[in-house]
Amino acid sequence: MKDVKEQKQNDNGEIIEMKQGQVIKIPKNSGKAWLTLFYSLPQEFVSKRPVYLNFPRCPYEVLRTDKYDSMINNDTFLELVWDCVAWSAWQYFEVPYQKGGYREIPGSAAQYSGDFPLWRLSYSMLPLLRDKFEVSGFSFQQLYNVPEGTELPWLTYQQFGNLIGTLVPEIIQEQNWQPMIDEIWNNRTIEDFDKRGSQVKLDFMRSWEHSRSRKKAVSIEQLAEDAEENSIDFDIPDTRSAFENSVLSELQIAEAVGYKTHGAVLKRIRHIADCYEDFISEEYQKYLETF
Repeated sequence: MKDVKEQKQNDNGEIIEMKQGQVIKIPKNSGKAWLTLFYSLPQEFVSKRPVYLNFPRCPYEVLRTDKYDSMINNDTFLELVWDCVAWSAWQYFEVPYQKGGYREIPGSAAQYSGDFPLWRLSYSMLPLLRDKFEVSGFSFQQLYNVPEGTELPWLTYQQFGNLIGTLVPEIIQEQNWQPMIDEIWNNRTIEDFDKRGSQVKLDFMRSWEHSRSRKKAVSIEQLAEDAEENSIDFDIPDTRSAFENSVLSELQIAEAVGYKTHGAVLKRIRHIADCYEDFISEEYQKYLETF
C-alpha cells in the first residue's frame, strides 16, 4: 500500500486520506475539501453564520458519512470559509510605504472595492493556504484520525491570526508575489476603492488630484476654455521653428567640440546614422518574424 504522500501525488490533485488500508478520496472542488480551514476558524468568525455554530466539532462522523453533506456542499459554507480566511490573509499583505519600507494595507478591507486586485489576490491564495495546512499541523490525515466522540477545540482569534500571519508571508515569498503586490499598490485607480467615502479614499484622491499642493493646479484645457470665454488669444506657439533656426552647422560643431575640421564631424554623423539604420533594420526583422 502506498503512503499518503505518494498516493496524493499520483491522484491528480485529489485529497486522499488513508487508515487501516482504507482510502477516502475528497476532490478539492468539494465542500469537504475546505474542512481543515473551517475547523481552524475562531468561534467569532463562524458566528457570522450561526447555523454553523451547531456543526459537529468532532469530524469523525462528518468525514465518514454523508449526514452533514447538505451543510457542507452549498455556497453558504464556502462563503463563510472563503470570506473569513481571505479577509484574514488580507491583514498580512504588505504594501510599499511612500517614505520607504513596507506597511500593512491602510484602512479596512471594506473600504476597497471587490474588484481591487489585492482583494482578489487574497482569494486566489486560498488553495495555497489549504495546501500549507497539510504541512502545518492541520492536515486532513490528522482530521481523519480524530477519535470518535472527541471534539476539536475552537482556536482563539489570536491563535488563528498567528497561524495565518505565519503562512501568508511564506506563500508570498515562495510565489514571488511581492513585486506584483508592489505594482498593484503603486498603480491604484479610483475604481479600486469602495463607492462610499473613507479616509483612505480621500488620501488617494488628494494624491491623485494633487489637491494638497501649495501651488494651484491648472490645466491647458481649462486655460483654453477660459480664454475662449473671455475672447483672449490663447494660441500656443510652435517652438519647432525656433529650434530649426538654431541648428548648428558642422563647422560650428567642430569648433565647439575641438575638432580641427568639420569633416570629422561629418564622419561622426554618418557613423551614427549607419548604426541607427542597422538597429532599425534588426528590430524590424524581429517584428516580421512574429507573424
